[in-house]
Amino acid sequence: MAFIQQGDTSGPARSGGPVVVLGAGNMIAGLLMPRLVAAGFDTLAVARRDVSLPDGVAFARVDIEDPGDWRAPAGAAVVSVLPLALLAAALPRLAGARAVVAVGSTSLFSKADSDDAADRATARKLERAEATLADWGRTHGVPVTVLRPTLVYDGFGDRNVARMIRLVRRIRVLPIARPSSGLRQPIHAGDVAGAILGALDNPRAADRSFNIAGGEVLTYRAMAERVFRSQGLVPRFVSLPVPWLRLGFAAAARVGILRETGFGSAVFARMNQDLVFDVAEGLDVLGYAPRRFAPPRWGGG
Repeated sequence: MAFIQQGDTSGPARSGGPVVVLGAGNMIAGLLMPRLVAAGFDTLAVARRDVSLPDGVAFARVDIEDPGDWRAPAGAAVVSVLPLALLAAALPRLAGARAVVAVGSTSLFSKADSDDAADRATARKLERAEATLADWGRTHGVPVTVLRPTLVYDGFGDRNVARMIRLVRRIRVLPIARPSSGLRQPIHAGDVAGAILGALDNPRAADRSFNIAGGEVLTYRAMAERVFRSQGLVPRFVSLPVPWLRLGFAAAARVGILRETGFGSAVFARMNQDLVFDVAEGLDVLGYAPRRFAPPRWGGG
């Protein structure tokens, strides 16, 4: 399949061959593709709908759940920021790839023993998908690398920090489960992109999985305080036991006061759980340089 070019590349292609980015509308992909172009990779973005692309990136409109006759170009490295289970189901379309780099999640570990059945199901799905990827790679002789980021944010389109920003800007207070002492390692989406770039055509990364994280460890409360201050607001919290928070959020959603979703009891319980991981191997092998947690300031008052 010929690439549909969106402008000229800024340098010579790497000898390793082209790179295909699955899930090109994802925030990580948006920060990765300019880096691929700058590094000299011929790059093909694949997404279900039109997305904004940097110059030098080709585009294929493909629904991976219903891809028709689409297949990844032979010899391409495939980078996936799709849900891992969706990538696992699409593996027959990737035969002939020179390598696969996939983004998973540390939820594989952090949700495995959750009190919430949906969390446990998420962990099992991730585990099955990783096993499928590894088996497929061995069978087809394709090196597979899985990157498991911790809490990923860009502060605008993510489901973690951006949601917190929306909430504190709207009601100027944040409900938390006392004492919210659980440790976090938030990683910026751009640093996930850096880790992906470090995995591409890297023999040391082949057939391995890496936990990756941001450049500092801080408590959930400290993370929330930094979100307040990034918006020019004084940190204000309503610190309550988990059952009270669960009931309060459910009631607010029922009467339409609160539009945020996803605040189940497990979410509040995790505020006091340490969700930190050993990331030394990834830092060594992938060579990415994660930044400290710095939520962006939104425009307006």
